[in-house]
Amino acid sequence: MRISKYLITLSLGLFSVGASAWTIYADFDSGELGAKADRLTDGFSGAGGSSLYSNETAIRGNSAKLHIEDGETGYGRWGGEFIFPEKAYRGDSLWYQVHVYFPEGFDHYSYGEGNRLKFLRIQTLSRDNKNRGYLDLYIDKKGSTTPFKWIYEGASKWSNVGNQSDMIIKDRWESYQMQVTLDTVPVSEGGEAEVRLWKNGELLSYITDRATLKTETDYVNRALLFTYWNGGAPKTQSMFADEITITNETPDNFDDRGNPRLPTLVGNPPDTISAITVE
Repeated sequence: MRISKYLITLSLGLFSVGASAWTIYADFDSGELGAKADRLTDGFSGAGGSSLYSNETAIRGNSAKLHIEDGETGYGRWGGEFIFPEKAYRGDSLWYQVHVYFPEGFDHYSYGEGNRLKFLRIQTLSRDNKNRGYLDLYIDKKGSTTPFKWIYEGASKWSNVGNQSDMIIKDRWESYQMQVTLDTVPVSEGGEAEVRLWKNGELLSYITDRATLKTETDYVNRALLFTYWNGGAPKTQSMFADEITITNETPDNFDDRGNPRLPTLVGNPPDTISAITVE
């Protein structure tokens, strides 16, 4: 997991506030094939015990092969987490993108504990470091006409994401991206809390009626990819992840509606990647 960080100074009247802009970038290209892609410079920063460096398929270079055993919920082994170099607070925005590949025959559904599979996740915490719930994109129930659901666990209210044409396609690299602005008051009520979700660079959902923090002193400090299979995995299986980016810096790239988003490496044609700088 490579991290680039630099200082931005904001002038506020007679005062100045220093805020660090940072980017986490995991390309899984430097590790030894077959080794754990966890707690090293180009992979997960934790919870990735069964994620291995692989060259079986990749966006470019190598990728991470994510594995889970039949019946396991997999915490600490399935997927992985990224610890932020600095906490994000009310008023901050975050962009989180992952490229994933589900092979033909991979069963990405949950069959217990709510029957939805945790996918992209950002944890919120209180000032005294107690869990306030996750900002979660889920893969929806098998048989649902909605491919994904989004929820802030602190509010316990679901939002539909996408339609049938946005279902996961097997044997193909796809990108998923979540942008979250942190606030206790949603945009629909005059605040700043909002969520955008993209697949392959196309906006699937813009959520403006949900808070993204419980109290004004809450913060976030990590993002997760999968990490827990609700109800246990339906079988022993593996899939792949590559080119993961998380940042608090507003991207220079935009979608077709003018919203800033990270450039995706899939699509026809793929976006330019000049906006990503890794040090």
